[in-house]
Amino acid sequence: MHEFLKEIYNDFCTKHDVPWNEDGSDYLSADDLLHGHMYAEIDPLTQYQQNWLHNYIKLWEATTGGEDI
Repeated sequence: MHEFLKEIYNDFCTKHDVPWNEDGSDYLSADDLLHGHMYAEIDPLTQYQQNWLHNYIKLWEATTGGEDI
């Protein structure tokens, strides 16, 4: 399940020009993106993007945080 969630997140990031990690290897995590937005470390997020990320985080946590069982 977590591979599917990662694919969905990557699609969201691509469509919304989400910034990359400092090392450029991957997108910022949903948590980091929301945290950075709240503290003005990155460009502001729209209300839609904030809601989407909050819901994505809830879904991720509901699926054991991406851990294989």
